[in-house]
Amino acid sequence: MYMKKIIFMGLLISTQLLTALSFSHHDWEVTCDNSNTCRMVGYSEEDSKNLPVTVLLISRAGPNQEVMGKVQLGYLGDKESKVFATFPKKFQLEMKINNKSLGLVSMSKNELIGSLSKKQTYALLNAFKNKSTIVWKTGNYYWELSDQGSSAVLLKVDEFQKRLGTTGALYKKGTKSEQNVLRPKTVPTIYAPALYSDKEVRINSQQMKLLEKALVLNEEECFSANAEDNELSLYKLSSNKLLATKVCWMAAYNTGSAYWVINNKAPFAPKLITTESNAYSIENKIGTISGQHKGRGIGDCISYEKFVWNGKKFQQTNKGSTGACRLMAAGGAWNLPSFVSTIKRK
Repeated sequence: MYMKKIIFMGLLISTQLLTALSFSHHDWEVTCDNSNTCRMVGYSEEDSKNLPVTVLLISRAGPNQEVMGKVQLGYLGDKESKVFATFPKKFQLEMKINNKSLGLVSMSKNELIGSLSKKQTYALLNAFKNKSTIVWKTGNYYWELSDQGSSAVLLKVDEFQKRLGTTGALYKKGTKSEQNVLRPKTVPTIYAPALYSDKEVRINSQQMKLLEKALVLNEEECFSANAEDNELSLYKLSSNKLLATKVCWMAAYNTGSAYWVINNKAPFAPKLITTESNAYSIENKIGTISGQHKGRGIGDCISYEKFVWNGKKFQQTNKGSTGACRLMAAGGAWNLPSFVSTIKRK
């Protein structure tokens, strides 16, 4: 049963997140969040000997929306480190599609991310309609983007945002107006009361025994929670509510804890929040549960989630990933949220 949990966590991290739209095909993927904004990401061909590159394209819902584009160079490999060691602090790359120059992209050595102009972004979108060679180069170095999977991803976004056959479609353009395309959704606003301490609190031994019994979890879902040496931590949330947490599971390079909101004395009436997060803290005086999990040991891809205390319960504020595991950057190349919100102090 322990192995089942480890396999489940691997699937959770490496496969698509549950969202309005999450899709990948060959070297391209897309995640759309709850505001109906879609973020498409393409990479250089996997296992290619070429220098790694990735592109982010952002399409917001609604008519007459301009697609925004960015390009990022990978730096994690030994080969890349040697290449960038020779670069100045700021440099420019020439963008070329099918050997036609589309101008320069400016970057800094510290970030290795450049913004694409409107002309470059839409030339890139048009290039995906046919087999194309897409590169950024400087001197003898070049980075080639794969177009494998791009058309499938663009079609998915057109379908999701209801742009198929419209003048604003990303891939399958037509003559229809954008009058009936998908509109953006307002993201939830979460109001959080001020909390000032994340120090652990104590309850007496008799109350603790009652609480431990109330918090027993199914071992297939949380195989470490019931271990005798797994200590329970408690934090004050309000005059009558506490946060209870203990380690839930451990895998090769990830851990997850179970978190409950409980009454400050019996009957505790525990309400489970999540078993996938791994930290509780006070951020800007807001009680925050957060979790980050590596897709693999090197940490070039991350999935994440966050909840904040709204005075009555912990409410999810964001969830997402940093894209595929492609050796682009420590922690992953891009932020691809599947759920976003606005947080305000009460």
